[in-house]
Amino acid sequence: MAHRKIGYFDVEGTCYVAKPGRWRGKYVISEDGEEVAEHLCKTLHEDEEQACQEGLTLGITAARQLMKEREGFDPGEE
Repeated sequence: MAHRKIGYFDVEGTCYVAKPGRWRGKYVISEDGEEVAEHLCKTLHEDEEQACQEGLTLGITAARQLMKEREGFDPGEE
């Protein structure tokens, strides 16, 4: 699991076994401990690390968009 703070949001990139030998990424975006969004990635990966990275990357993009909608600016990846 990987974690990143984007603006007001905490982004967690994780993954799970989608079928034997295949991993699927997932992200959860939360604010003050409350879940704001969750998404399961569609791509199947052979490697757990790649799946988790995809989840984190897509979660960061989604959190940046949420900040832009809420506050009118994009805080970037950091």
